[in-house]
Amino acid sequence: MQNNEYDYKEIIGRNDKVKQNKRKKYVEGTLSATVVLILVAVILVVVGYFYLFLKNGYTIDELIDNIVGNLIGVLAAFLLFDILYNKMTQDAYAKETSQQITKTLIGDPDTLDAFSDEDKMHLCVSTIRSITKDEDAVSMMTGNMGKYFDKVRLSRIRKHFNYSINLTTEFPHEYNDLPGVKDNEYFYVQEKLDYDVKYLSGKDKNLSTNEVRIGFSFDKRFLDAGLLETSEDEEFARCIFNENLEISKKAITYIKGLSGDELYTLIKNTFNVVVRIDGNQGDLKKVDIRERGIIAIYNVDYLTDKDEHSVRILFHMPKLWNSIFEVVLVDPTKDPKVLFDYMPNKMDVTMYSYLNKGEESNEGAYEQQNGLYDIDIKDEWIFPKSGIVFYVRKKSAE
Repeated sequence: MQNNEYDYKEIIGRNDKVKQNKRKKYVEGTLSATVVLILVAVILVVVGYFYLFLKNGYTIDELIDNIVGNLIGVLAAFLLFDILYNKMTQDAYAKETSQQITKTLIGDPDTLDAFSDEDKMHLCVSTIRSITKDEDAVSMMTGNMGKYFDKVRLSRIRKHFNYSINLTTEFPHEYNDLPGVKDNEYFYVQEKLDYDVKYLSGKDKNLSTNEVRIGFSFDKRFLDAGLLETSEDEEFARCIFNENLEISKKAITYIKGLSGDELYTLIKNTFNVVVRIDGNQGDLKKVDIRERGIIAIYNVDYLTDKDEHSVRILFHMPKLWNSIFEVVLVDPTKDPKVLFDYMPNKMDVTMYSYLNKGEESNEGAYEQQNGLYDIDIKDEWIFPKSGIVFYVRKKSAE
């Protein structure tokens, strides 16, 4: 801190000394020019009135009165000009010095380290206020910024996010025992998710041990709470991934009645859930059935003390017709890519985007043709709680 403070004072002092020298030369040049102009004016006034005295016969008293009166007027004008000019040059100098200091601060992170966090925050707020003049916008931006600067909160970002969803109507035979499958109540979903997560401060409770959890919620309300890690059920809040298992009440009752071994088989062989952390595949350790859904617990051999991890999740599941499929970005995410593949001859799919990309949420950020939605946002950060909703309806037979 002492070195940074010294550097700061040295930089600002050097800049200030240069500015003072320039100003000194400026003032000296202005002063000499003003003196010369006053002398010239005095000479012209005196010579002029002597000429009038000789020509028009002014008395000595009249000559002195006229010379003094005009000199007072001339000197007053020059004095006023000098005061105003000095005021303007002082203001310009102060503004120029302030701008130079600001440039030095902004361009030198080491210099900024000499200031307190409160001072740095004031600089950020002032900068935002200079960009946008709307105080509501300033309040909104600084409020959100403050949340990410708060080191007490756990912060993380995703630098890579690739989500592939494939919809079909053909189910493997392993699903035949699930109520409603044979009655064509569901479509079949195959999912593959890859992302890189980086922790900006602290440790993430979801990836702090070799036990990694995946959640399947029976109710979308609990799914949202789990995604936002505000769930009353701590186990769902600890899942690194939560999905909405939207099935009939009869199917939920069936799953809740399965034995421990049958639940294990449902997740491992029917849903085919695969979890990899940093390339290491997890072993399914246990499956818990809860009132609100299913928790699958994996043991994964990876380095838990790293600040960055790559995550890969693959699984299959049934989903009721005429329901929504939601992709939620719960963390700040860069360059998200979502591929949604369906059967246009058997399904009608409508996409609703609430990605924070303005008009590009629905135009320019995706392609849609031949049963494929391809959302690919490049060189952009998408902020939390953004996402995409796909409404999937069964196509009526013609």
